[in-house]
Amino acid sequence: MRAVRAGRQVVDRTFHLVEKQVVPVMSTRRAQVASGVVIAAIVVLGVGILVYRRSRHRTLASRIKGVLPDELRAPIKRALG
Repeated sequence: MRAVRAGRQVVDRTFHLVEKQVVPVMSTRRAQVASGVVIAAIVVLGVGILVYRRSRHRTLASRIKGVLPDELRAPIKRALG
């Protein structure tokens, strides 16, 4: 029980020390703007990827080729030239 209590106290002290160092940095306007820009860039990138994937249409030939079994591809290719 004492070891657990001592461990919690060490973690609490360490957390408070880190918090005292990080909070003033994050509360500055520059850090807020930088984090906002990073979040916005990630969102824009995600939306761009979604739009790209939806707008890229597969051709009819590639869709047919994906559906046909391998045994039929060679004879059809030979027949079409």
